[in-house]
Amino acid sequence: MALKNVFRSKRVISIALAGVLVAGVAGCSTDSSSSSSGTILNVGGQADNLTRVFNPYLPDTAYSLGSKGMIYENLVQINYVKVGSDIPWLAKKWEWAADNKSVTFHLESGVKWADGKPFTAKDVVFSYELMKKYPALNTLGVDFDTIKASDDNTVVITFAQPSEQDFTTLVQLPIVSEHLWSKVKDPTTFQDSKPVGTGPFELSTFSPQSYLLTKNKDYWQPGKPAIDGLRFISYKDNQAQANALVQGQIDWAGTYIANAKETYLSKNKDFNYWAPDVGQDGLIPNNEVFPFKGDPAVKQAISLAVDRTQIADSRNSHPATSQIGLPMPAFQDAIASEYKGLDFKQDKAGAAKILEDDGWVKDSSGYYAKGGKELAFSISFPSAYTDIAAPAQVIVSQLKDAGMKVSIDGVAVTDINKMTASGKFETTIGYPVDSAPTVYSFYNNIMNPAYYKPIGTDTPTFQNIQRYQDPEAAKLLADYPNAATDADRKAIIAKLEGIWIKTLPMVTLFYWGYYGDWSTAKATGFPDESDPYFAPNPNVVVATRIKPAGK
Repeated sequence: MALKNVFRSKRVISIALAGVLVAGVAGCSTDSSSSSSGTILNVGGQADNLTRVFNPYLPDTAYSLGSKGMIYENLVQINYVKVGSDIPWLAKKWEWAADNKSVTFHLESGVKWADGKPFTAKDVVFSYELMKKYPALNTLGVDFDTIKASDDNTVVITFAQPSEQDFTTLVQLPIVSEHLWSKVKDPTTFQDSKPVGTGPFELSTFSPQSYLLTKNKDYWQPGKPAIDGLRFISYKDNQAQANALVQGQIDWAGTYIANAKETYLSKNKDFNYWAPDVGQDGLIPNNEVFPFKGDPAVKQAISLAVDRTQIADSRNSHPATSQIGLPMPAFQDAIASEYKGLDFKQDKAGAAKILEDDGWVKDSSGYYAKGGKELAFSISFPSAYTDIAAPAQVIVSQLKDAGMKVSIDGVAVTDINKMTASGKFETTIGYPVDSAPTVYSFYNNIMNPAYYKPIGTDTPTFQNIQRYQDPEAAKLLADYPNAATDADRKAIIAKLEGIWIKTLPMVTLFYWGYYGDWSTAKATGFPDESDPYFAPNPNVVVATRIKPAGK
């Protein structure tokens, strides 16, 4: 999720900030008022351990959460709120060849690294080639054939097959400097404690509780950033962050707040909260373990047994509606004609019939069993994530009433991605890839058997963590890039929607948004419902648009 959650993303779990802070930050000032140092905003984050690692390609680092994009930048900013309104960044424009097997990026000129060295196309080539040389760094799943710099401001990337559908993944790779990183012996272990990027901020100070990024005064975007810095502070969980927000200790965060209207917004006229729906979530089964392996009936029964409205209400979200899985209403136009109006409806009797027709029989304890084994499984997720704990508890209760024995397996934030990548879980909530900017990317990320790995073998990009397999889906997803017309592509998507409905790669339960919590006491210009220009959680697009209050 997340981000929906800290770990929601094709970037993996973002342990950007750590340490345990409950009522303030030991050893660092939380004063974010305009002062001699200018306007410094306090930004809340969540994790278990903060170490001085700013390598943008590694998971579980100080860089991964709020400061992503603040130091190291990428070519294009993908807009998940206004789908299709992507923002040129280091690349000012681009064009695809007619066969979609190559793309040419035209880079911004006059960009410099924070050490004063010029940024050129060679840096882009070097960064992408790192992904081929060190596959362990390629958690984004960037896939290409060749890359070359035709001049200092132009890069051409080629592909073995048509790849425009993978654009949103391709352009999100952080770009590092060739002149510094070429001297690094092993990028897979390099901590990068003194990062040098092209971004709007530079690392100033660091402590085990927080770190400060200050304005890059030579930043290439004129007049930006308008604020003077961002201080990232770590908290142990969502509730600790929420408490700090209410107390005015945090100016900006991307955390879930239960009953935000009463518990946060009502406390101060400057407080704001917005979570635009950008993705879907639910019960994610491991299709290689009991009771899901070779038995879609269990997933179908779960889908019928649950009350999605009650589950969604537990976390202030909207319940999932369309059975095709895509978040609505953003993808309303993507619903094939044969599936329009096919929405989720609770049917407890129908759930029982599916199980009983599949050979499950209730035992003396009230749970279904088959072959001497009870229908039982656990839901694994980080205990600190209250926005997952709440719906998980409701799911446990609802499925108990339906004769399914479900338990909660609370784990550490640092453990969940290891578990899901290796397949060592039964079910989870909080899919670890980002929201879906396109219909293809949604189905490709979650149900493409091409990403299948047996249990015990890591799925490095976190796509298809549920080990889903379906030969028809595999063929359709392989055929999609080669589809010649929009009609052909729509026909493939319609078939994928049908497979999703029938086989349930996961049980969609609710929609999630990019949480944004902020105060306008010190800065204004954040996106909201009236100006939804981008996601409201801490990110570089918003950080370069907001301005000190009163200016």
